[in-house]
Amino acid sequence: MPIFRMRLIQCTAVALAMSLVSLANAEEWLLELNEDGVKHFTKQSAETPVKSFKTITVVKANLSSLVALLNDSSQFPEWMHKTLEVEKIRDISSQESLVYHVFDAPWPAKDQDNVLYSKWSQDPETLIVTKKIVSEPQYINEFKNRQRQQFFNAQWQLKPIDGGEIEVTYTAEIHPGTEAREWMVQLLAYEMPFKTMKNLRQLSLSGYKKARFAYVREPSVEGVAMAGSVSVVK
Repeated sequence: MPIFRMRLIQCTAVALAMSLVSLANAEEWLLELNEDGVKHFTKQSAETPVKSFKTITVVKANLSSLVALLNDSSQFPEWMHKTLEVEKIRDISSQESLVYHVFDAPWPAKDQDNVLYSKWSQDPETLIVTKKIVSEPQYINEFKNRQRQQFFNAQWQLKPIDGGEIEVTYTAEIHPGTEAREWMVQLLAYEMPFKTMKNLRQLSLSGYKKARFAYVREPSVEGVAMAGSVSVVK
């Protein structure tokens, strides 16, 4: 195994563990919004001036089509709110990748960027599929016209529930790498995740209906949705 890849895997493994501990700390989540089929929770973070968030919705789709959607970084600007640009750096394995992600900030602030490492896994008992994301901000040099985030630790969780539905949970902790003014707190902790989940509910997954992954096993229960379009649950 190349040395740089070994170091990357070692560093990200530690970062993933630390980010999960931080996101799962004892403080209770506070429900801030519950509308349009989306629940949005926040809580204070000891690591960043921006609140951590957890956003939840339920859709009728299969696991593989949602995994394909969350793998398709070229389409992120179409539905991930305030995502300006995404460039895949490389696939490390079938379950791991590195992308360069740019977040749109209102003028006169600089747009924010980061390098994000992600890894997929599935619990063999519950069949919950998880995409864990940690930032690697020093992987590439910073750009003068952009603000490099100090860290971006996140998780997408896809949980099969009754009736062929999937509970989608997006959780994250973000440090903007600069002073967190009120507009930035609102953008990163509220507007961005809430509108991202609302957009997800409106997406068509017809382009991903044939997607299959060796690391994803679908629930073998009657009524599981076939990939096509996301059918939202009200």
